[in-house]
Amino acid sequence: MPRQLRSIRKAACPLVAIAMLAVLALPANAQLNREPEATQGVEVVSKLGDMLELDTRFHDDHNHYVRLGDFFEGNKPVILSFNYSDCPKLCSVQLENMTLALSQLDFTVGEDFEVVSISIDPLEQTSRAKETKQVYTKMYNRRGSEDGFHFLVADPDTIQFMTDSCGFKYRYIRRQKLYSHPPVFLLISPKGKIVRYIHGLDYKPVTVERALIEAAEGKIGSPINQLSYALGCFVYDESTGQYTTQIMGIMRIGGAITVFALLVALVPYWFFRRNSNPATALPGQPEEITTHPSTP
Repeated sequence: MPRQLRSIRKAACPLVAIAMLAVLALPANAQLNREPEATQGVEVVSKLGDMLELDTRFHDDHNHYVRLGDFFEGNKPVILSFNYSDCPKLCSVQLENMTLALSQLDFTVGEDFEVVSISIDPLEQTSRAKETKQVYTKMYNRRGSEDGFHFLVADPDTIQFMTDSCGFKYRYIRRQKLYSHPPVFLLISPKGKIVRYIHGLDYKPVTVERALIEAAEGKIGSPINQLSYALGCFVYDESTGQYTTQIMGIMRIGGAITVFALLVALVPYWFFRRNSNPATALPGQPEEITTHPSTP
């Protein structure tokens, strides 16, 4: 074996070993640095294609009893989310970003589609929901759109029923008196069928517009921004009292990319080495001559 190839091999082997150990050690490291209890079980379980129970009852921001089905009249799709008015940050960022994206569409809330936000806080009052609605209708700033935004409150059993129906998993952090929950919007067809999930906090207007068109047609589409959510973004960290990312998912992805990059770099070397081995040389090719010192 040429000296240059031997040097490459000596340098590469430790790198491969380190990379493989890093990836193999990640699950153990995850156990040692276990995620906070508050984030456990905070996720979205896909319910694509499931039908919502449209007879489910809530109180609206005028303190009137309403059916969920009241917002599914005609051929208008519904953008549905789970939030609560006293959320320290995440809900406001989520709703603000979506409202700004919606304000850039040709479609209009109330005319072409409805926006429904269900509070996950059973103690939230309709008066508080009304205040929250006013914030986002003012931000949206389109005349006549107020009737298209709906902020609903309900009792604990109704909230649990709806979140389970949508695959929305959250936790109440008793010590902080806050809810840990994922940021997600659901696109619901006019018949009440779940057809899309939009995860994360980045909502591109063109993507939302296309999702609304597909929802109006009842087409089931793949989740949007699924990768950022899969990395464990935007969950509540009990130790800091803030919503943050979970680094372990990112570390696992990084370790896998490292191994892949090393394999891409080393496969040509292994292939060249195999072809240069005398045992695998093609007929008629000269073999490498090895000299040995003469014995006395």
